[in-house]
Amino acid sequence: MKYPQLTVFNFKVSYYLLRIFGLYWLCVQYFKFKNLRERPVELNEPVFWLQKIIFPEYPSQLFFISLLIIYALVLVWSFLKPAYILNVFIFLLTAIISLPISANYGVHHDNHLIILGFFLSIFLLPKKLESKDYKLIQYFYLGILSTYTMAGMWKIIGTAKNIIKQTDKVIWIDKNAAKLNTYDNYYRADELIPDWMKEIYAYENVWVILTVGGIFCQFLCFLGAFNRKLLTFFMIFLFIFHWYTMKFVLADFEAANYFILVILFPYHIFSSILNGKFSENYLKV
Repeated sequence: MKYPQLTVFNFKVSYYLLRIFGLYWLCVQYFKFKNLRERPVELNEPVFWLQKIIFPEYPSQLFFISLLIIYALVLVWSFLKPAYILNVFIFLLTAIISLPISANYGVHHDNHLIILGFFLSIFLLPKKLESKDYKLIQYFYLGILSTYTMAGMWKIIGTAKNIIKQTDKVIWIDKNAAKLNTYDNYYRADELIPDWMKEIYAYENVWVILTVGGIFCQFLCFLGAFNRKLLTFFMIFLFIFHWYTMKFVLADFEAANYFILVILFPYHIFSSILNGKFSENYLKV
């Protein structure tokens, strides 16, 4: 397959797998909701104005489970019969379900990427996409990857600013920057730092190279939207990056990691397998 064909083909596969991922995601949200409900109600701290309107108080279990059931039904419906209106509902429900969880007790890392993904894919229906529409999918990839590019850009700008101003702040090119970032997050979470992690951070010069290289890879992520080989490379990079942040920084990126794999995976390498009855019915390019 040529680039336009494989781009559309890959998205069509990811469209359906994203609905299956959504079922996993709602299970994760239920258990997070259940854990947060065990906290004292006095700790409820809505962050966004929309959350203050929809969830001024933490939702009841019955209401939240009802939302999850509706979400599951819409996901299944959109799998069997893709439609714009169903995609709109999926986006809205993803955002609403996230409000009492990700936007509570302070803003966390989880769910924003998944909300953005469902938003950007609202008008991308698999049966309506043809090879000539590959640019629309490039914009979808660009929207997702730009979040990482902006994060990398701010790290570069922040580092340059501190160097120019000659501040005494720890910057990313310092030998112990990654180590201190890990230690700070573990202390905040009241967790013990594993001995194996301390041993790894003993290689100070290596961590400078890894940190700087990682920041530049973050910044260049947007390039993956326009080249399949680069997209696969950045998918692998982001998977490793998310794993690192989960283990070393205690960020909640597990669902986001699976999401990245689902939407960026090069399914065309299995095209000979997928070009069976399923591809004839759903993935015709």
